[in-house]
This record gives sequence, structure tokens and C-alpha cells, in this order.
Amino acid sequence: MTRTLLILLSLSLCACPPTTGLDDSAPGVEPDTGGGSGEQTTAVVTTVASDYATGAFATVDLDDWSISDELFVTSGDPAVSVSEGSVFQLNRFGYDAVRRYEPGAWTAPLWEVALEDLSNPYVARVCEGAVFVALYDKGEVGIYDLDSGAALGAVDLGAFFDADSAGPEPSTLVLYQGKLYAGLERLDRDGGWVDAGGVVVEIDCSERAVTRSWAVGGNTAVHPWPQGNGLLVRARAFGDDAGGLYALDPAADTLELLVDMGDEQLTGLGAWGQRAVATSLSADFGSASRHCLDLGAGAVSASEITDAYYSDVAVNDRGEAWVATGASWMDPGAPTGLWVYAIETCTARNDEPIQLSLHPWSVAFY
Repeated sequence: MTRTLLILLSLSLCACPPTTGLDDSAPGVEPDTGGGSGEQTTAVVTTVASDYATGAFATVDLDDWSISDELFVTSGDPAVSVSEGSVFQLNRFGYDAVRRYEPGAWTAPLWEVALEDLSNPYVARVCEGAVFVALYDKGEVGIYDLDSGAALGAVDLGAFFDADSAGPEPSTLVLYQGKLYAGLERLDRDGGWVDAGGVVVEIDCSERAVTRSWAVGGNTAVHPWPQGNGLLVRARAFGDDAGGLYALDPAADTLELLVDMGDEQLTGLGAWGQRAVATSLSADFGSASRHCLDLGAGAVSASEITDAYYSDVAVNDRGEAWVATGASWMDPGAPTGLWVYAIETCTARNDEPIQLSLHPWSVAFY
């Protein structure tokens, strides 16, 4: 399920400080730490108005949860990525622009690039000195100069187009052991946005080309796996593939189902070792849930059904999952804000959500 569709569905319808910290090492994973030190200090958050007419940008200190709000204006569908010492603020569906910021310097971006109309940029990652941007509605991964933002070309995803002409919908990009891994949702828009079978592709950043691919489920997304082995892939049931969470080990070229979620569609994931915090939607989109996943046992250890809308789940190098929560078509009056979970114990570290001036939409860390 894309954020664009969820926005359309939605339109039809004081924080407590943390008390503990967790081990911040993450062997095998190249975390996006902004400052490059591996010791993250700040959450960067894009926020949106309840009618999605506009948005803003905020930061939250990871130690005391102090907030700097409305630092600059964004679009009504804003995302944020942090990679290799840079913060990228992406304005998505209908806005189509990418801004690069130096962390902490929010007065003006280092550069801003207007993309081709309806490019719909979803996420940005720096690899081999260039910026790779998943362009959801162009069916490619655009490549841009890190210093100037000038277009350098694109990674062709033409081999993975489904029955429509919109492309395979790349929505996630993860940097792992020097290569990029993109999750392709592959939704047939002409056929009612039904699954056409999801794919994860490996991108060689030097060659700027796809080198391998793995078909898995539908509406597929790829996630980092701090303190795990390889990458995590969430997918909806499709064909003979179960819906749930998979482990992808590129070195061994293996793909294994870890947790079978049945008809529930995972919408967000924050993993740390053998534990994860996940969000999902029911098959009829009538309810949302938060889950505690035991990846070693391959089981859901706890679940809570809610009426909230979960727009993002992001993991920092302290072993925390930050869950962006907003009002939904199920309950327009549901509490909004940021919930912080210790992933290892799957316990909330705040009694009330961290509340910003607008609803939190996308989260990253540096």
C-alpha cells in the first residue's frame, strides 16, 4: 500500500524523557548516521497538516526529547532520509523535489532540485559519492551529483515493469555492504492497484545497474537489519509466497520466510537483532496493529489493534524504533505523535506520544 493511496483514504475520512539506552553497535550494517560517527543524537521528522495541504520539518533530541518545530515549510507529502552525513528532504507526489541539508543548518538547503513532474521521490541514499533516489512514479532510481544535485543518469528498472506503464514502483532503498537494495512494490495500477508480484533488486553503485534480483511476495519493501545477518524484506502474500517478513542474505543468495503474518499487511518495521517492532493493516484496511516480532522464533509475540494510522517506523543506533502515528479514516480523532519503543523488550518508553505542531509523517536520524 503506497502513501499516496493512504492519503486518499485519509482524506475520505507532552512527552516523557527516556530512561534507558541500548547497545548501539550494528555489525554488518552501514547505518545512515548523518555525522558519520555512529553515535546519533537527533531525530529529523517531516510533519503534515490533517488535510495534507502543507507540511513542516522538525527535530527531536534523542537524549531529552526536546523539540525544534516548524524549522521550514515542506509539501503535503514530505519524506526525510539521512545518508553519509547529509539530510535529504523529499517532496513527493505532485511536488517532486529533493533538498540536501547539512545536519543542523536548516536556514537553507545546500541545494534543491526540481524533478520531472510526477517523479514522486521516495527515499535518497548516498553510494559511491552520488545520490541515488527511488523515483516511485518513473520506475527508476535517479542518480544525482552529491555537491550540486545535477542529474547524472538513472538505474534502469525496465526489466521489472508490470502490466501497467507506471513502472515497478521502487519505494525503499537500503545501503548494505557497498551496494544498494531496492524494494519494488510492482502494483498494477490499471488493474485496480493489485499485486503483480514484488521484487528486491541489487544495484551496483559503480556500474549504476541492477546486478541481481529476488522475487518475493507482493507490495515488497526492504529494510536494514541492525545486528542481524543480511536484510529484512516485508511483503504481502502473493502466489505461493506467504505474507510477512523475510530474511535476505545477499552473500549466501538466500531468501527465507521468518514470520508469517497471514492476511495482515506489514506497513512498517524496526528491527534490532532477533526482535522487531512492526505495524500492519488488516486485509480490508479496517484496522491497524502494532506487533512485537520474535525473529528467532519466527513468531508474533504480542499485538495491539488500534485505530491510528502509522505512517513510518524508523530505527536509530540506540536500538529504538520511533513510530510516527497520526489520525486515520478509522478514527480522525486518534492521538497523534511519536511513540518510542525499546526494540529488544518491545516496550514503549513514553506514556504519551511526543507531540509536534503537525502530524509526524517520516522519520530519520543523525
